[in-house]
Amino acid sequence: MLENTRTILALLVIIICGATNAELAAVGNVNIDGAENSNDPVVAAQAMDIYLNEVVYEIRPETSKMEFRVDSPIGDIWASFRDFEGHFLMFGSSPPHKLASIDINADSLDADAGLIGMMLKSERFFDVENFPSMHFVGSSMEWYHEKRAVLKGDMTIKGVTRQVAFYVEVVEPKPASSDRITVTASTTIKRSEFGIDSLLPAVSDNVNLFMSIDAARKLTSVSIR
Repeated sequence: MLENTRTILALLVIIICGATNAELAAVGNVNIDGAENSNDPVVAAQAMDIYLNEVVYEIRPETSKMEFRVDSPIGDIWASFRDFEGHFLMFGSSPPHKLASIDINADSLDADAGLIGMMLKSERFFDVENFPSMHFVGSSMEWYHEKRAVLKGDMTIKGVTRQVAFYVEVVEPKPASSDRITVTASTTIKRSEFGIDSLLPAVSDNVNLFMSIDAARKLTSVSIR
């Protein structure tokens, strides 16, 4: 069962939406000559000079969620990001490196209270005018349960990069098919470590991040030369 789960997931192995050829080369033993002029994750995958049985999935933003929560004197503040996209590559066997990469449009931040949303976008917090995107690149993953793992990597917010660890769970391989999967991921970061220190300590330094990713298969059983 554990191996089947790894096959379904090898978790968020490459969310290629923001990956450059240099990032792809970091996967190891990769020949990117055939993909240097392409942003297509399928083309990039086919350019890898390794043998894998793999599946490329496309994240479905319309049925996925990306949100965060922070404690404040007025109660929990919830906000979400509406604009994100990406791909991830499913490996049929465990590769020597597991990379994940995802970009988020910071200006797509949305909060229930419009005034709070404007404040979070301002220079005192995310400063979306000068830092329009956030980025995560995963570098390692450790399974501690047949459906749960810890994915470690680097998060970049406001131009500051720090290592974070996401707790990830395979929620729903669709019945009798791997054409669709759902994966959740969560972590807690300290916003002050990313240069967001306004209203401390009244508003908590801890920010809880949550993702629920629904993805659809694009390509199966690719033979990499």
